[in-house]
Order: sequence, then C-alpha cells, then structure tokens
Amino acid sequence: MTRSDTQSDTQSSRRGGRPRRDEMEGRLFALLDTAAEIFAHQGYAGASIDSIASAARIGKPTIYARYGNKAGLLKAVIQHVLQHRLVPIDRPIIAQTAQGALQEQLANIIAASIAPAFIDLYRLYLNEGSRFPAIFEAFSPQDHTHRLLVEQLERNTAFDTLRVSKDEAASTMLAMAGMLVTMASAQPDYRETIDPSAEAARIVDVCLYGLLKRD
Repeated sequence: MTRSDTQSDTQSSRRGGRPRRDEMEGRLFALLDTAAEIFAHQGYAGASIDSIASAARIGKPTIYARYGNKAGLLKAVIQHVLQHRLVPIDRPIIAQTAQGALQEQLANIIAASIAPAFIDLYRLYLNEGSRFPAIFEAFSPQDHTHRLLVEQLERNTAFDTLRVSKDEAASTMLAMAGMLVTMASAQPDYRETIDPSAEAARIVDVCLYGLLKRD
C-alpha cells in the first residue's frame, strides 16, 4: 500500500466517522445562526425543530441531544447572538474627557443595539417575551449595558454633582437609546439613518444639561 493510499484511507475514515471538535463547533455555530433567522422570521411558535434541522443540514437527534427541546435551542440562540454576533460594547474607551468617554460608551451600546442580529432578537423578545418569560430570561438587554454606563459615571468625578443617582442617570440614557432601537425594530429603513456617535452625543448632552447641578 502506498503512502497516498494510507492518507486516502485516513481521510475517508474521518469523513465516515464523527466530525472533529473544530468541525462540530463550526456546524453548531451555523445551526445557531440558522435557527436565529428562522425564529426571527417565524416566531417561537411558528418555528420547528424539523425546519431548523433541515435548513441547517444537521440531524434532529443532534439538536435534541445538545439543547433538549425547542426552548433550550432558543435560549442557546439568544446567548449565541449576544456573545458572538454583536459589535463589542465593552471595548476600551479612548476618549480623553469624562463626557467624551460617556458618549463613546453609549455610542458602542447603540451601535450594537441596532445591529440586524440584535434587532431580530429584540423584535422576537417584544413579540413573545411575555408569553415565554422562562425562555427569554437569558435576554436582559439592559443589564450589561446599564452596568457599563454606571461604571463610566462612577469613574469620573465630573459626574459627582448629578441631581440623581448614577443608576438613575444610566437608566435615563438607556431609555432614550431604547427609543431608537424600538423605532429600528418597527421600521427597518429607520436603522440606516441612525448615527450611533451623533445620537449618543445628543442623548448625553440632553441628560447632563438636565441632571448636572450648576452653580
């Protein structure tokens, strides 16, 4: 038997056996991306394991073994999108001023929140979150973003004269940013008109003008 024959046999056995770990991870990523699209377009009730397995070209036993049921799959989809398919919102801030750093952090949050993957997830959350609260418990859009804004406010003494708590100030900014996300989810074309940096600057300017104590 020649060396090339041995290599061919080895490659054939790999094709016929279990996929390698990196191949399996790639297939699972593709499955979760496919499932995200189907859930977004058909809703939780309309989506089925059959249709997702067929579209992703993966066996139903693999899905059930990995995620248990449709609810488990959707939870995994939510975590997948939040962790792997959004613009990073906690990347280092390079602005040199307190207000500039706050604006940059909020701009990062807005940019991630109007990304198509997040908008699809957010629309699904709005439509079905109240019907399936246990499924959407992994999707808490403001928990992480709120903490990042509070950290920016606490990091700079310029914000120590706020008329409200830093928690309240962060919540106010997120509520204003959330209006953009809601509009983008309701009107897809509106998303293209949003400039995250400009919107963040506007929101921060408005909030600080009203919330900072002045002499």
